[in-house]
Amino acid sequence: MNKFDFIKEAGAIKNQIVEWRRYLHRNPETGLDCYIASDFIKNELKKMDIEVETGFAKTGVIGIIRGKSSGKIIAIRADIDALPVRENTGLPFASEVKDKCHACGHDGHTAICLAVANIMSKMRNNFEGTIKLIFQPGEEYPGGAKIMIKDGVLENPKVDAIIGYHIFPGIDSGKFGIRYGVMTARNDEFTIKIKGPGGHGAHPDESPDPIVAAGYFLTELQTIVSRMKDPLEPLVITVGEIMGGSGYNIIPALITMKGTIRSINYNSRNLAIQKIEDILKGISVTFNLEYELEIVPGEPPLRCDEKLCFLAEKVIKKHFGQENLIFIEKPSMGVDDFAFYSEKIPAIYLRLGSRDEKKGLINPLHSPKFDFDENMLPIWSASICYIAMELLNEDF
Repeated sequence: MNKFDFIKEAGAIKNQIVEWRRYLHRNPETGLDCYIASDFIKNELKKMDIEVETGFAKTGVIGIIRGKSSGKIIAIRADIDALPVRENTGLPFASEVKDKCHACGHDGHTAICLAVANIMSKMRNNFEGTIKLIFQPGEEYPGGAKIMIKDGVLENPKVDAIIGYHIFPGIDSGKFGIRYGVMTARNDEFTIKIKGPGGHGAHPDESPDPIVAAGYFLTELQTIVSRMKDPLEPLVITVGEIMGGSGYNIIPALITMKGTIRSINYNSRNLAIQKIEDILKGISVTFNLEYELEIVPGEPPLRCDEKLCFLAEKVIKKHFGQENLIFIEKPSMGVDDFAFYSEKIPAIYLRLGSRDEKKGLINPLHSPKFDFDENMLPIWSASICYIAMELLNEDF
């Protein structure tokens, strides 16, 4: 591995990496409809003489770099979709699409993966095994990773391990965050409907009131986390949407609530679902109302493989310095659909620190003002190359 100076190689194409990022930034797309990005990625990979495959999750693109002989198959995932957010950065290359922008750094993720493609394709005669580049749409919605897997992205050739990464303003720029075990939470979405006959606001005695019942439900819901679960196990239950009512003097026939359950293990998840059901049953009896509860499973917990974490830790210490390695102590209650890959094969997921207070790069992910230092793109690209090479060469 010493014969590869990926930091130098990435530095030599810095302008190209930045150009890739800016093109993608100006042309954001959401969901699975990433046609511009998909065509752009295909064209760039073909320029590098890389095998290209399509037909995954509508606009997903796969690049395959085969080494000098057979060996491990290491995948690298880059999410390519943007968010339905109106950009407010003032950048000269700001989004040219109304109410869409790369507020989560996926333009940077894609540029990094293209840089890895460029560098590793030049060195294909110097390593054994195969690099499989996965450019995936729909990370934000509807969960493109799950669709990519269903479409066979981890097969032909069958992937042995996968690398994921995310630009992250919660860590200082230049530092790398890793975590052994669960990195991000499981997500379950719920929809609750509380139903009654409806009636006149002046005669509440004649019509059970779903609004009052919903108020009781919201109050009782808070006790699940505060009083019913192990206080050392992370659990979040949030109601993010309430709909119902059509006038000041009308008792509605329907109130709908939508929310999310975030957990890192099945005990907490199952407890939350059961207690939500129990609370609804009690309210139904008390207020003489009917209810419906729908649970839609989302992303599973994202679990980082212990052996892969150890290898990534070794790489970061060697090439970027121990002072730039951060061990993340607690799992995030956010989610990333990279978790679907981690369910299937050994996975490592890095946080690429991007916070720089001197440069004003302090805005959180999904903020209309989110941005990062483009000078870090070659460093981040080199880190992924080094880790990929380590996984090709080492047992895990």
